[in-house]
Amino acid sequence: MTPQKKNTNEVLHKLDFIDDDKDDIVLIAIKSNMPDYKMAYSLNRYLGVQFKKVLPEISLTENVTAFFRSFIFQDHKNHLIWRLFENKSNYTENDTNEGYSLFKNNEELFAATHYLIPEWKNIDFFILIENTDFLFETEELLEKLQNIKNISTQFVVDIDSLNIKSQKNLIF
Repeated sequence: MTPQKKNTNEVLHKLDFIDDDKDDIVLIAIKSNMPDYKMAYSLNRYLGVQFKKVLPEISLTENVTAFFRSFIFQDHKNHLIWRLFENKSNYTENDTNEGYSLFKNNEELFAATHYLIPEWKNIDFFILIENTDFLFETEELLEKLQNIKNISTQFVVDIDSLNIKSQKNLIF
């Protein structure tokens, strides 16, 4: 008797894998009058993180290139990546090939305010935390942020509420 050969082309189980990266991301909006370096220092002090400045800065290019300062902390213990970045930029570069001179009027260099997430123009900073899971304590984090002196407002932003262009701006 010869054993019957199984058909190896049969599909035994179908696995549905939906890659929804938005579920493991927390985006927190912060309104504050602190400069970016003081914000990073305060967060380091009160949250026990270690934000470090990222170079080069985040840049968005349309008609002009706008630059946004950012900081990063890689939490190897909890497998989290924390990013702090400013939402407003007053520093831009023209995409034209004209050079700038000390004796030329360079007012257009600081002429307009650009926003990384234009839906939230009144927000100064965002904290983006990647690889979060159900154990991540978002409410506890918001309470700690509330105790920082110069932070006037903090809340969680639903990433799905942002338009596609703003969501793409959050991909670093």
